[in-house]
Amino acid sequence: MWNKINSPIVITFIAIVAVFVLKATTRSDLANEIRGVYEELNSIIEEGASDTEKTKAIQQFAQEIARQIREGFSTGFHSKNRELDTVYLDTKDKIKISGVKYVKSEWPAREKIIFAVKNCSGKYIANLKLNYEYYKKGELIDCENKWVSQIKLLEPNQEIALSQLRSLPKGEDADSYRSDEVKVKVVSFVIKEEVE
Repeated sequence: MWNKINSPIVITFIAIVAVFVLKATTRSDLANEIRGVYEELNSIIEEGASDTEKTKAIQQFAQEIARQIREGFSTGFHSKNRELDTVYLDTKDKIKISGVKYVKSEWPAREKIIFAVKNCSGKYIANLKLNYEYYKKGELIDCENKWVSQIKLLEPNQEIALSQLRSLPKGEDADSYRSDEVKVKVVSFVIKEEVE
């Protein structure tokens, strides 16, 4: 039996299992280490608050380090994204949709709407995607998102008229699926910093 336990296959198997167990129990992840430091600093702060022998300087030092760690993480992970999100949202608010109305379609089993898109921002817009919401008696009955392939680049203060078709079922039921209101909204776009 001792020979079977000392065989190279059993020893290799035990070594592999030991490596996996060791890796599972130790975490050398940087985020976990930083979190541990942060928790330790918080415990120092709490102990300092209850232990009268600790000085106010140690408490303030620990609080300052904890504050800097928090600010470092939030600055590192959010500042550029917040800045870009603000520019994006400001630009999105300045893309205006107006004059949405139904017009006669060439096909009886389709609804056609026309509207205008105006870029009131100072940015060049590309890859514009719009959402169409179709309502009947105030109830949403259909929707779709579509890229505006007719516009490669929407320049600042440029306005373009567009149309959109919606297919209805063929036959007698077509009229029961007709909408009485449509809303057009901007879903997404890309701000072009450099115009080619």
